[in-house]
Amino acid sequence: MSFETDWQMISERSGDAMFFEKVMKKAKTEAERDGIFLEPAQELGLASHVAAMIRRGREGEMFTIEDKALFDEVSLDSLYLATRICGMVSGIHEDEKYLLSIHFETAKLN
Repeated sequence: MSFETDWQMISERSGDAMFFEKVMKKAKTEAERDGIFLEPAQELGLASHVAAMIRRGREGEMFTIEDKALFDEVSLDSLYLATRICGMVSGIHEDEKYLLSIHFETAKLN
């Protein structure tokens, strides 16, 4: 499949394509402002996570991370960026930021 086809499928899975596009635009803009540039595969991974986050928020599905020490090596910059993006999505648990931060931390290694 192509990037565009994958993107469209991910967008539709969010249940709110317009909001999904808004969150992704903000995530990419904020990441680039912080010097983080996503490769296409990383962008699709982030998009998939954001779509799932939107769906979880809408459906009230929450999860928590039992051992936050697993994320000790994630930079505060990536964690703060993830916190800002998660703040756009209502109804999600604050622990979502830890999982989202991994996308930004990984992209920093490019």
